[in-house]
Amino acid sequence: ILSIESFVEHISGLRYGTPTKLLFSLYEAFLEQEGVEKESFYDFGKWGQMLLQDFNELDRYMVDTEAFFGYLGSIQEIKHWTLDGTSTPMIDKRIRFWKSLKPIYERFRNNLQAEGLGYQGQVYRTAVGKLSEYLNQHGSSQHIFIGFNALNRAEESIIKEILNHGKAQIYWDVDPYYLDDSLHDAGLFLRKHLKTWKFLQNNPLKGASSHFNSPKQIQIIGLPKQVTQAKYCGELLEKIHKKDPSGFNKTALVLGEESLLTPILHSLPDGLESVNVTMGYPLKESPVTHLFEVLFELFTRNTGPAVAIKPLLKLLAHPFLQEWFRQEGFNPSRTAAAWIRENKMYVDNDDFARFSFPVALCDLLSLSPVPGPRDILARFMNLIEKLSLAYQKGQDTVSLEYLYHFHVLFTQLFDLTEQYPFVTEVRSLQMLYDQLLAEERLDLQGEPLEGLQIMGMLESRNLDFESVIITSVNEGILPAGKSNASFIPFDVKKEFGLPTYKEKDAVYTYHFYRLLQRAKTIYLCYNTEPDVLKGGEPSRFIYQLLTDTVISPNVSHSLAAPTVGAAPKSIPHVTKGKTLINLLEKKATAGFSPTSLSQYIEDPLVFYKKYLLGIRETDELEETVAANTFGTVMHEALEVLYRPLKGEILQPAHIVEMRKKAPSLLHKAFQDHYLKGSTARGKNLIALQVMNKYLEMFFDFELKRIRHHSIRILGVEEKRSRELHIPGVNHPVRVKGMVDRIEEVDGSLQIIDYKTGKVEPRHLRIKEWESLHSDPEKSKAFQVLCYSWLLQDQTATYEAGIKAGVFSFKNISAGYQWYGRQSSGKNYNELITSTTQADFRSTLEYLITEIFNPEVPFAKSE
Repeated sequence: ILSIESFVEHISGLRYGTPTKLLFSLYEAFLEQEGVEKESFYDFGKWGQMLLQDFNELDRYMVDTEAFFGYLGSIQEIKHWTLDGTSTPMIDKRIRFWKSLKPIYERFRNNLQAEGLGYQGQVYRTAVGKLSEYLNQHGSSQHIFIGFNALNRAEESIIKEILNHGKAQIYWDVDPYYLDDSLHDAGLFLRKHLKTWKFLQNNPLKGASSHFNSPKQIQIIGLPKQVTQAKYCGELLEKIHKKDPSGFNKTALVLGEESLLTPILHSLPDGLESVNVTMGYPLKESPVTHLFEVLFELFTRNTGPAVAIKPLLKLLAHPFLQEWFRQEGFNPSRTAAAWIRENKMYVDNDDFARFSFPVALCDLLSLSPVPGPRDILARFMNLIEKLSLAYQKGQDTVSLEYLYHFHVLFTQLFDLTEQYPFVTEVRSLQMLYDQLLAEERLDLQGEPLEGLQIMGMLESRNLDFESVIITSVNEGILPAGKSNASFIPFDVKKEFGLPTYKEKDAVYTYHFYRLLQRAKTIYLCYNTEPDVLKGGEPSRFIYQLLTDTVISPNVSHSLAAPTVGAAPKSIPHVTKGKTLINLLEKKATAGFSPTSLSQYIEDPLVFYKKYLLGIRETDELEETVAANTFGTVMHEALEVLYRPLKGEILQPAHIVEMRKKAPSLLHKAFQDHYLKGSTARGKNLIALQVMNKYLEMFFDFELKRIRHHSIRILGVEEKRSRELHIPGVNHPVRVKGMVDRIEEVDGSLQIIDYKTGKVEPRHLRIKEWESLHSDPEKSKAFQVLCYSWLLQDQTATYEAGIKAGVFSFKNISAGYQWYGRQSSGKNYNELITSTTQADFRSTLEYLITEIFNPEVPFAKSE
């Protein structure tokens, strides 16, 4: 018993080359061709597979290559033909490429044949040529062909010749329902065979049986999204199992898309005694695949001896490595946390030594010297050996199976890169790795004659079941739809009898209808959610069943969706028990800052987590400088520039001097708080230039003020605190803060808060005092009033009142924006007097009383 591929291989005397071997050989033939522009293996790999597929089709369909390549070259010349005969270098290069296809094709075939190898089409064409020789030796043997439908021209020639020779029979699994319908695609190929095969014209058709018109129950179910189909199939199987536990022996679950296998396996009901998966588990779906994706990213992002931190952090956190790390006594979480705190962008061998990296991990990651493809493969195989030892101790057979398949894959790549010197880049290696990985399957072993059968559409060929469940019956999946992955134009394919999407759709149509042929109960699930890339609407097969006058009475169509109940509306909150009141008292002793109080106004629950529990934001790696770091750098530079001027009146000379110092001070602050010794590049370099520009514009603004006002610097980053005794709060409350800048302008006091975010005048304008503790948008007004209240002792000497405001670096054109309270119409009073201070104190006491009130929980703001 042989598959047709094995049978043809036996006749030809050639062996099938592996896909990677064929691609290498084709590239070799391409490089040897004169007159075509040479490309790197990486660039060639993008289109080489398509060319290989086209060569394969030519040979499988026994096309006259002399006529074909001449025809194809002439078409390209006509396409670029002009009246005056002019051309361009690009057009000339393109035409040379098309005319070079024939010598490349011939050289490629000859090179493979010299090694006793061939691609599928070459093996088929060779087998046709050697068929007479085979029949002379085996003509007396009985040959029986079963299970065929669509045949390429080479297969047709071989089978027809053997049938005509004598002792041979052929059986077809076909139903008159679609065979006798001249428009039905399921019978397209067999109707052609009946017309053109002499054997079938002289002998009765064997294997045909009428089952399609027998009673059937067909349910068509529309479901949203792929995973919902998996969950629905799980419930459906549970119902079938409860109704008839032995019915699973005659049930098949056919997956239109193989990616559904994992969710299907997770959705299977409990109590199934046996499940057989025929389609195999794609190796690319395994957790090890992601591990090597991360490693490839790490090697492609290298910049010399240092290792890029982002893929390295992914590697340290990868679940598949944790068991090995544990056995090595290495703590990846501690290492990652330290690097994130230091905000390192790249690490080197010194960093590895500092955190006691395992030697094997250091060898894997070393980028000095920069490793080539063969070195990387050797490291991957060494890592697999280390991981295998770790998982052998834990007796994890599934993980060991994954590792074995990857070891085989990398060994194959290692041998090929040794034989062919083309793979000189990591990206070329990754391209080959991706191609090999796409073909690898893990064989899941089960009992093929018992229990539920899970398979793909192609695996269901020639098998019959009483109950069939098919998923993803969507256009573009079943059938697969139009595909243009070919260099050969559609009209040329038609001219030379090559298959087009029409024939490929007919193949899927036959598989689909033949699977339904003898089934009694059929469930067809499709995705109702439109996806423009794949599976955009119900398959044409569904519409054919719904409109068929014979079948439609047995068809029901319904839509299903998971039950989704509305969650009861509840606002997350924390009640204030005794322990929490104690926490509040400790915080009150240490001091509430204006920022923390404005956070309470904005969201009490965040205030509770951040300022009472001390839960700080998770450290994250900043590839580009974050907004809070940007603000810290600006504040530090301004503090260093202005602190020496405390007590002095600002002069133009001061501004000139500060302009000179600003770039170096900004760079130092940027290094201290963000770069940590790295060089500013990319977006970070732009951010540093933006900071410099902000300070330039700020100094321009300062010069204009100096010309019209006398400005004395009274304080820079001044710390202030005051204590409150509030009725009802049995504990003194401290309020503390740091004022960015205090200055005297023409005898009046001004308090400035620098903001690197955007602030607009409306954020500092209030109408009623209640808005300060009820409207989060007024948090800036609350903060500057709080600073003015903290400085009340100092401001008391300024009888005319003081002003408090914000300078926004993202709104420099607005200048200083002052707090103001509406006095009449659109007028706002910007002066802060003793009455203003008293009113603000009342607001502050109200807010703190609410914070300490045990009846008011810390609730998430809506």
